Amino acid sequence: MSTFLLASSAFAALKLNENAPTFSLRDREGRDFYLSDVVGPKSKTRAGGVVLSFFASWCVPCRKELPLINALVDEFNSKGVKVVIVDVKDDADAIGELLDELKVDKPIVLSDRYGKTAEKYQVRTLPVTFFIGADGKVKHIIFGEIQDKQELKTGGEKLFKK
Repeated sequence: MSTFLLASSAFAALKLNENAPTFSLRDREGRDFYLSDVVGPKSKTRAGGVVLSFFASWCVPCRKELPLINALVDEFNSKGVKVVIVDVKDDADAIGELLDELKVDKPIVLSDRYGKTAEKYQVRTLPVTFFIGADGKVKHIIFGEIQDKQELKTGGEKLFKK
Protein backbone atom coordinates (compact mmCIF):
# COMPACT_ATOMS: atom_id res chain seq x y z
CA MET A 1 0.00 0.00 0.00
CA SER A 2 1.25 3.48 -0.77
CA THR A 3 0.06 7.05 -0.76
CA PHE A 4 0.24 9.06 -3.97
CA LEU A 5 1.71 12.55 -4.06
CA LEU A 6 1.04 13.26 -7.72
CA ALA A 7 -1.12 11.59 -10.31
CA SER A 8 1.23 9.62 -12.52
CA SER A 9 1.40 6.22 -14.10
CA ALA A 10 5.07 5.90 -13.16
CA PHE A 11 6.19 5.76 -9.54
CA ALA A 12 9.58 7.33 -10.32
CA ALA A 13 11.73 7.74 -13.37
CA LEU A 14 15.08 7.12 -11.64
CA LYS A 15 16.70 3.99 -12.95
CA LEU A 16 18.95 1.46 -11.27
CA ASN A 17 22.66 2.20 -11.57
CA GLU A 18 22.02 5.89 -12.29
CA ASN A 19 23.75 8.46 -10.13
CA ALA A 20 21.58 9.38 -7.18
CA PRO A 21 20.74 13.09 -7.22
CA THR A 22 22.85 14.97 -4.72
CA PHE A 23 21.19 17.15 -2.11
CA SER A 24 21.69 18.89 1.18
CA LEU A 25 19.03 19.17 3.87
CA ARG A 26 18.99 20.04 7.56
CA ASP A 27 18.57 17.44 10.26
CA ARG A 28 16.46 17.87 13.40
CA GLU A 29 19.35 19.54 15.22
CA GLY A 30 19.82 22.11 12.44
CA ARG A 31 22.98 20.55 10.98
CA ASP A 32 23.42 20.28 7.23
CA PHE A 33 23.54 16.79 5.69
CA TYR A 34 25.14 16.52 2.25
CA LEU A 35 24.65 13.23 0.40
CA SER A 36 27.89 13.91 -1.52
CA ASP A 37 29.81 13.88 1.80
CA VAL A 38 28.70 10.29 2.42
CA VAL A 39 28.63 8.53 -0.98
CA GLY A 40 29.93 9.15 -4.47
CA PRO A 41 33.33 10.00 -5.94
CA LYS A 42 33.81 13.18 -3.84
CA SER A 43 32.59 11.76 -0.53
CA LYS A 44 34.49 12.75 2.59
CA THR A 45 33.42 9.95 4.92
CA ARG A 46 32.79 7.24 2.29
CA ALA A 47 29.98 5.24 3.81
CA GLY A 48 29.20 1.74 2.54
CA GLY A 49 25.98 3.18 1.18
CA VAL A 50 22.82 4.98 2.16
CA VAL A 51 19.28 3.76 2.76
CA LEU A 52 17.20 6.82 1.86
CA SER A 53 13.50 6.65 2.71
CA PHE A 54 10.95 9.38 1.97
CA PHE A 55 7.94 9.69 4.30
CA ALA A 56 5.30 12.12 5.61
CA SER A 57 3.40 12.35 8.89
CA TRP A 58 0.01 11.95 7.18
CA CYS A 59 1.06 8.80 5.28
CA VAL A 60 -0.39 5.69 6.95
CA PRO A 61 1.97 3.19 5.21
CA CYS A 62 4.90 5.39 6.26
CA ARG A 63 3.80 5.15 9.88
CA LYS A 64 3.83 1.36 9.59
CA GLU A 65 7.31 1.10 8.06
CA LEU A 66 9.23 3.71 10.06
CA PRO A 67 9.54 1.46 13.17
CA LEU A 68 10.86 -1.34 10.90
CA ILE A 69 13.51 0.98 9.48
CA ASN A 70 14.39 2.20 12.98
CA ALA A 71 14.85 -1.41 14.18
CA LEU A 72 17.55 -2.07 11.56
CA VAL A 73 19.61 1.12 11.86
CA ASP A 74 22.24 -0.43 14.15
CA GLU A 75 22.66 -3.43 11.83
CA PHE A 76 23.10 -1.16 8.79
CA ASN A 77 25.48 1.14 10.69
CA SER A 78 27.65 -1.87 11.61
CA LYS A 79 28.12 -2.41 7.86
CA GLY A 80 28.97 1.23 7.25
CA VAL A 81 25.55 2.05 5.78
CA LYS A 82 23.83 5.27 6.83
CA VAL A 83 20.06 5.21 7.27
CA VAL A 84 18.43 8.50 6.34
CA ILE A 85 14.73 9.28 6.44
CA VAL A 86 13.43 12.38 4.67
CA ASP A 87 10.14 13.95 5.64
CA VAL A 88 8.35 15.55 2.70
CA LYS A 89 6.50 18.84 3.23
CA ASP A 90 5.77 18.63 6.97
CA ASP A 91 6.71 21.24 9.54
CA ALA A 92 9.20 20.44 12.31
CA ASP A 93 6.48 19.96 14.94
CA ALA A 94 4.63 17.33 12.87
CA ILE A 95 7.89 15.46 12.24
CA GLY A 96 8.83 15.50 15.91
CA GLU A 97 5.41 14.39 17.08
CA LEU A 98 5.32 11.49 14.61
CA LEU A 99 8.80 10.23 15.46
CA ASP A 100 8.14 10.54 19.20
CA GLU A 101 4.83 8.70 18.86
CA LEU A 102 6.44 5.87 16.87
CA LYS A 103 9.63 5.85 19.00
CA VAL A 104 11.79 6.32 15.89
CA ASP A 105 15.09 7.67 17.20
CA LYS A 106 17.97 6.05 15.30
CA PRO A 107 17.97 7.17 11.65
CA ILE A 108 19.30 10.50 10.44
CA VAL A 109 16.11 12.57 10.09
CA LEU A 110 15.99 15.27 7.42
CA SER A 111 13.28 17.77 6.53
CA ASP A 112 12.39 18.41 2.88
CA ARG A 113 9.96 21.17 3.84
CA TYR A 114 9.33 22.34 0.28
CA GLY A 115 9.64 18.98 -1.48
CA LYS A 116 12.66 19.95 -3.61
CA THR A 117 14.64 16.80 -2.83
CA ALA A 118 11.58 14.62 -3.41
CA GLU A 119 11.29 16.31 -6.82
CA LYS A 120 14.93 15.48 -7.60
CA TYR A 121 14.21 11.84 -6.78
CA GLN A 122 11.00 12.00 -8.82
CA VAL A 123 9.00 10.75 -5.85
CA ARG A 124 5.38 10.24 -6.87
CA THR A 125 4.24 8.02 -4.01
CA LEU A 126 5.04 7.59 -0.34
CA PRO A 127 6.74 5.79 1.11
CA VAL A 128 9.60 5.09 -1.28
CA THR A 129 13.07 3.88 -0.30
CA PHE A 130 16.24 4.21 -2.36
CA PHE A 131 19.37 2.15 -1.71
CA ILE A 132 22.40 4.18 -2.81
CA GLY A 133 25.79 2.49 -3.09
CA ALA A 134 29.13 3.90 -1.95
CA ASP A 135 29.71 4.89 -5.59
CA GLY A 136 26.65 7.18 -5.44
CA LYS A 137 24.54 5.02 -7.76
CA VAL A 138 20.99 3.80 -7.11
CA LYS A 139 21.25 0.04 -6.46
CA HIS A 140 17.64 -0.76 -5.51
CA ILE A 141 14.27 0.96 -5.02
CA ILE A 142 11.29 -0.17 -2.95
CA PHE A 143 8.04 1.55 -3.90
CA GLY A 144 5.39 1.55 -1.19
CA GLU A 145 5.45 0.18 2.31
CA ILE A 146 8.27 -2.14 3.32
CA GLN A 147 6.44 -5.17 4.68
CA ASP A 148 9.09 -6.78 6.87
CA LYS A 149 12.70 -6.60 8.01
CA GLN A 150 13.83 -9.16 5.44
CA GLU A 151 12.64 -6.98 2.56
CA LEU A 152 14.70 -4.11 3.95
CA LYS A 153 17.74 -6.34 4.53
CA THR A 154 17.52 -7.69 0.97
CA GLY A 155 17.59 -4.14 -0.37
CA GLY A 156 20.59 -3.41 1.82
CA GLU A 157 22.47 -6.43 0.47
CA LYS A 158 22.26 -4.90 -3.01
CA LEU A 159 24.48 -2.06 -1.83
CA PHE A 160 27.44 -4.42 -1.81
CA LYS A 161 26.92 -6.08 -5.20
CA LYS A 162 28.86 -4.79 -8.17
